[in-house]
Amino acid sequence: MDNIRKFQAHPQSAPGDFYVVNQECISCGAPHVVAPDLIGWGEGSESLHCIWKKQPETPEEMEQAFEAFDASEVGCYRYAGNDRAIMNRIGMDYCDHTLVRPGEIERHPVDDDSPVEIQFSLTASKGTAIGSILKRTIAGVASTFRRTTK
Repeated sequence: MDNIRKFQAHPQSAPGDFYVVNQECISCGAPHVVAPDLIGWGEGSESLHCIWKKQPETPEEMEQAFEAFDASEVGCYRYAGNDRAIMNRIGMDYCDHTLVRPGEIERHPVDDDSPVEIQFSLTASKGTAIGSILKRTIAGVASTFRRTTK
């Protein structure tokens, strides 16, 4: 891995392009269920924090990695690589670099002082059916609330 990470990774995460943003894990445990070979818990802190135990190497492990991104509750799983297929599969919201031209990436250095925007997986830009239903439901409740408070 020679790619620059946009966010600070948990210090116990395995080196590589896949990482968990430090202090962003909510200890949901969902990624552990779908990617038990790759995802583990950090040790030696007061609260549980997920980490990448190892980087995916096989096609099966890559599928587990994708499932970990899909299962993450707050979008704290990141990809710092520049593989177009991986970037397209997990969605650009979870990638540290954007594809400017084929084979070229825009780099963003780590900025420890900048807050990470939390995006819940069900409403992120991946366009899932449940996410669309949830967005419409929230919008409907919000518009009803606005009408009743005027």
